[in-house]
Amino acid sequence: MSKIIQLSAAALIFMLGAAEAGVIQVGGMAAGTDGRISSRSGVCAVDFNSGNATNSCMVTYSRDAAGAIPLGASNFPSGTAATHAAPFGDTTNYLSIGTSDGTPIYVNLGMSASYFGFYAGSLDTFNLVEFFMGGILVDSFDGDQINAVAFPGHATTGNRAEAQYVDYFPGVFVAGQFVPALFDRVRIGSSGNSFETDNHAFGRAAPLAIPEPGPLALVGLSALWIFSFLRRKDFHRG
Repeated sequence: MSKIIQLSAAALIFMLGAAEAGVIQVGGMAAGTDGRISSRSGVCAVDFNSGNATNSCMVTYSRDAAGAIPLGASNFPSGTAATHAAPFGDTTNYLSIGTSDGTPIYVNLGMSASYFGFYAGSLDTFNLVEFFMGGILVDSFDGDQINAVAFPGHATTGNRAEAQYVDYFPGVFVAGQFVPALFDRVRIGSSGNSFETDNHAFGRAAPLAIPEPGPLALVGLSALWIFSFLRRKDFHRG
C-alpha cells in the first residue's frame, strides 16, 4: 500500500471524527494462567508477567507522550482488589489504568503498526483507547464499542466474570474496501476505576473477515474523493 493511500486514510478518519471507523474483533487463544493471548502470527507481545512493562518489542509504556515518566508498581497488579480486577482466569500481572493507578498512559511503539490486541476484563463505558500517527489522532474506541462486539446484548457494567481477547484494526472503508490506518502510539485512558488489560500484541495484521460497509463508507468515499481532488489541485498549483 502506498504512503499516499495510507495518509489519505488517516486524513479521512480524522475528517470523519475518528469514531467507529475501524474494525473490532474478538478471539485470541487460551494461555493457561495468562488467560488469553493473541492468535495472530507475526506480532510482538507484551505480557507484564515481570511486574513491569519490560519487553523485547521496543515498545515503551509511560505516563507522558514523550516516554519520560515511567509507570508505577500500582499499574501492574495481580489478583483483584477494590480498585481493579484481574481479567477472568488471569493469575499473572496485568496492566491497570484508572483514577487510582494513573490515567491516561501512553504506548510508544517505535514502529508503525496496523493491529493492537489485548486481553480485556470487566469493561466499562469510561474505558478509552486512542490511536495516533505522527501525533495525529487516527482512530479511537471506547468501552461501549468494545463491549458491543465482545459481549453482544450485554450492558457495559464492569462485569468481572466477563473477559475477552480484543483485536483492533484502525482504518476506514473506501468503496467497500477496508484501508488500514497505521499508528505509532496508543493512548489508553479510563476516567474511573479501572481499565484492566493484559497480553498486548502489536504488528501488521488484517481482520479475519471484513463486515459489509455501512453508510459511513459512502460518506468516507465522497470525502476521500474531495481530499484527493484538493491534493491534485495543490500539486498542480505548486
